[in-house]
Amino acid sequence: MIAGRDLSRVPKVTVRRIAAYLRKKIEDDPKLAFLGVEGEVSNLRINASGHAYFAIKDAEALLECVAFATDAATFPELKNGTAIIAYGKIATYAPRSIYQLTVRHVELAGLGRLFQRYDELKRKLQAEGLFETARKRPLPRHPFRVALVGSKSGDGTRDFLTQARLRAPQVEVELFEAPVQGDVAPQIVAALARAAASKPDLLVLARGGGSFEDLFVFNDERLVRWIASSPIPTVTAIGHEADTSLADLAADHRAPTPSTAAQTVLPRRDDLLASLRRDMVALNRSLKTHVLRLRHALEKVEHRSALADPTAILATRRQRVDGAADALTRTAEQRLRRLRERVATANGRLLAASPEARLAARRERLTGLRRLLGYAETRLLNERLGRLHDWDDRLTRRDPARRLGPLKVRLDDAAGRLNRAASRSFERRRGDLRLALTRLEGNNPEALLQRGYAIVKTTGGEVVRDAAQAPPGTRLQVTLARGELKARVERDGPDAGEQIGLF
Repeated sequence: MIAGRDLSRVPKVTVRRIAAYLRKKIEDDPKLAFLGVEGEVSNLRINASGHAYFAIKDAEALLECVAFATDAATFPELKNGTAIIAYGKIATYAPRSIYQLTVRHVELAGLGRLFQRYDELKRKLQAEGLFETARKRPLPRHPFRVALVGSKSGDGTRDFLTQARLRAPQVEVELFEAPVQGDVAPQIVAALARAAASKPDLLVLARGGGSFEDLFVFNDERLVRWIASSPIPTVTAIGHEADTSLADLAADHRAPTPSTAAQTVLPRRDDLLASLRRDMVALNRSLKTHVLRLRHALEKVEHRSALADPTAILATRRQRVDGAADALTRTAEQRLRRLRERVATANGRLLAASPEARLAARRERLTGLRRLLGYAETRLLNERLGRLHDWDDRLTRRDPARRLGPLKVRLDDAAGRLNRAASRSFERRRGDLRLALTRLEGNNPEALLQRGYAIVKTTGGEVVRDAAQAPPGTRLQVTLARGELKARVERDGPDAGEQIGLF
């Protein structure tokens, strides 16, 4: 017992009433009617009826949960330690004096949710045949124009361009910028569409490494479907070798890294030149062999008949051999000239892509833009000055002083009418107030007390209207017109009636 404290007035209730009171308090709270709680699954139990019992916990607290069979059947696969968001209402369970979350819906949280979305979309697109090997196209063996889609400052873009300059300077690589992280799938699709519209030989989508969340934009359905229907053969070079996105599965070719993509799809310039030299040597050797074979055939014809006149018989054949030799020589020279022209064109592209040439072009463009900016500033200034003069004329024609006189007369008249109306309203409200005060005074309990009446209450503040409310020993509080009295009911008998003792 708490020393010195009277516990007789402390309310006493049953456990059942406390449980019912707490349940009503929780059920009446709108904030607990339906909410989502995020945490890790713990102590998962599935009973024979299909009901699921588990707890959600974080680093500082634990919340018991229950899901009935009809709802639990719709949940994703749960395991202890799985991060989820559980949606439901907070309720109490009286037999164990606990509060718990009645779960109606569960979503995987964090990486689990992303993996679920990835897996569902993969199965859907795979069923449509978007990842089939049979629909993928071969890449061009010798691309001369490559459209690269990626971030201008990204590591993947930089790696691809570096390898392209070192390996194949004869190939023209045009960058189409696009953000490659976050919810940016529409921007990437737009950049791919612009790149395809430029009619390149090959289309490359590049992005450096990152986490699963960073690379998740390449699992967007819109982006994957565009790559699958691309009019240009498409190569993806996204992340590291271990990363595989749905865009990789839909592309015609998937490279482990952007650097590997450049090394795979771009032929080395030195290898091309060496191949040209080998083809030239083989062509010359073939021409010489063919001419030699024709000369041997001619010599056999010359010696076939001793009676024939060599000059008469062989003149036509020698002319045909010489014509064939000349034709072969011209063909070889034409092919050699075409090969040299292609090498010269490639060298011209390389020179045009040099920093000096690009810097000169940028300087020329900057000069033109500055000139256009000067013209635009002058034209804009003249337009603004003309509009300023026009407004000045309009303001002069609309001088407010001309309209001030009539408006002042109307204002004075309105003020007089407003004052008269306010006076009438004030008098009417004053009469209503006096009537209300008279009624209030008639109902004032203090006025009744002034006439000798008293108000009797229990110590709990309840007004006593019946003697049955005050058995002997009851303490009372009597309110008079001036002051209060404390009283106690002494006895209650059939003859004596109630007696109240004051103390």
